Amino acid sequence: MQLFSSWTGSDFLLFYIALLGFSTFAAWWMPAHLRSGGRRGDSADAESLALLAGGRERFADALLADLYVRGGLAPGEAGTLSVTDPRLPSTPAGRAVLAFEGPLTLKEARALLDAHAERLAARLQRSGLLLRPDEVSRLRWLSVAPFAALLMIGFYRERAGSALGEPTGFLVALMGLTAVIALIRFFMSDPRTQAGIAEVAHHKAAAQRFARAPRADEVSMAVALFGTGVLVGTPWEPVHALRQQNSSGDSGGGDSGSSTSDSGGGDGGGGCGGCGG
Repeated sequence: MQLFSSWTGSDFLLFYIALLGFSTFAAWWMPAHLRSGGRRGDSADAESLALLAGGRERFADALLADLYVRGGLAPGEAGTLSVTDPRLPSTPAGRAVLAFEGPLTLKEARALLDAHAERLAARLQRSGLLLRPDEVSRLRWLSVAPFAALLMIGFYRERAGSALGEPTGFLVALMGLTAVIALIRFFMSDPRTQAGIAEVAHHKAAAQRFARAPRADEVSMAVALFGTGVLVGTPWEPVHALRQQNSSGDSGGGDSGSSTSDSGGGDGGGGCGGCGG
């Protein structure tokens, strides 16, 4: 006797839709509650918070904003920046940017900073704010496991229905939707520990004014936490304009983070997508 053989097509579709809703809930619930707690230590600096809040892109944005505000960079031609003070005191990542000769595009700046982002991500993993690569992989596969089980059930029913000459178009469409949601869940995982999520949330709550009117000495932290949108209407808006010009071709524009938060209560921008380690 075949499984679901006594069910009508409508009965099974309703059953499948209910399981899809449950799988979607489980896919977001499990990473939020099963991720490592990590540990919070000393207050994180702007570069660390940028990587935690928005990944490598935010890390580069915050660093460029800091150098721009302090006079190390100035607007160049055709949506670029130029180095105006290569001797400006800065972090190792900042000095790598200031050592660049010629017009600097955002893509080139990110390439210069990739190695520094890798080292910083490794440090954040050791400090308990980022998950290790194996922990990220475990959460990813856990989050898509319900979808995999659902697809197996759907495939079994589709084959059985096809053998009996039943229409299975709606079921195939639902299975396609299931696969799409599973892929989104897999690639948009949040690599932060619970402590890393809490660290960003804590700094955001304490720095809400930065999102409205950051002062010069607050720009780096403001961009790290909220993105370059905080620079709109300030003397440092060219950094935001550069970000917009470049991101429109890369990811559809905007200044969102790199991934979607799993926690639901941490950082709305989300995560450190592609931080590596």
